[in-house]
Amino acid sequence: MEENRLIIKAQNGDHDAFKDLMENHQAKVYRLLLGLLRDEHAAEEVTVETFIKAWRNLAGFRQESTFWTWLYRIAYRAAIDYQRRSLPEKNLTLLEENIVSKAAEPLEEVIAKDRNQELRQALQKISFPQRAAIILYYFQGLSYKEIGRIMQRPLGTIRADLHRGKKRLKELLTRQWRDDDGKENRTSRVGRTTQVAERI
Repeated sequence: MEENRLIIKAQNGDHDAFKDLMENHQAKVYRLLLGLLRDEHAAEEVTVETFIKAWRNLAGFRQESTFWTWLYRIAYRAAIDYQRRSLPEKNLTLLEENIVSKAAEPLEEVIAKDRNQELRQALQKISFPQRAAIILYYFQGLSYKEIGRIMQRPLGTIRADLHRGKKRLKELLTRQWRDDDGKENRTSRVGRTTQVAERI
């Protein structure tokens, strides 16, 4: 596989091979970090940090997971470090374990299309672990197992992050639309609130 060949060459000190790896993954890392940090400048800064850390630690990559999962883990940790540097008071406490089923996930369509400005704003208001789990699961399409490896948490905690994050988003969106003082009439607002709330 081409990527495995590049990894081996990069581990042997080949800067050009690592540059190719970086070009292959840079856009995805940036999108992930933009989703987590919700700030373009911060996402750019942490993307650079991510690849610097990846280069320095590449010798330790043993292919026990995919290169992408390994890189995601570095980006995720770098995002947490950035949050702690810039917002030391931010609460990064993990959620308690709470296993839930993935049965029907209608929120997937809403998030995948990312068309809703209110949703993007609401994402900024939920906890960092919840936002990370939602972005990795819905935006990036990763499995619970992959997210657990990246966030280094039990699967039950990942499920709890997703469940509580979705619940919190629903509360925020419903409250926002009910209190909206915009030009939409009340019937339109309530109808939209009901429609989206039912899809979450």
